[in-house]
Amino acid sequence: MSVHIEVEVIENVNAKRRKVELATVKALNKTALWLKAQAAKEISEEKKSLIRKRLRIFKAKTSRLEVLIRANLYDIRASTIGKIQKTRRGSKIGKHEFIGGFAAIMPKGNSGMFKREGRAALPIQEVKLPVEPEGSRIIKDLVNYESEREFEKYFKHELNYILKV
Repeated sequence: MSVHIEVEVIENVNAKRRKVELATVKALNKTALWLKAQAAKEISEEKKSLIRKRLRIFKAKTSRLEVLIRANLYDIRASTIGKIQKTRRGSKIGKHEFIGGFAAIMPKGNSGMFKREGRAALPIQEVKLPVEPEGSRIIKDLVNYESEREFEKYFKHELNYILKV
């Protein structure tokens, strides 16, 4: 009889451990989604959808209790932000004004905002907006200071839900 009770206790502990692991996985994944949304919101309002597409989440599983967030923070083409408007001194997209910039369609068909490198006509470069220094700083601050609090909130919520069911 005592062996039967010990087996039941061990099975009960293992069942609780699986439930806690499941709650951990769900809380990690929700925290990663929150981190992605917050990072996109704080990096820039006008580049939000572009940043959200560049943040990729590899979700946690019960076999691997970690979340990986990969951020592609290379420069954004200025023409993807919005409509190009001509001004007297150059061109403007959203709140960014580029003196000497112009809209053009290249022979291969790609269009965008370009700027001349010198006084000559042809060495031109496409105008790009940097994301790297501020983007990596914002993501690092979110991970270091705020993600732990969010994980605790989601973990408590998931644990209460799973243990009630």
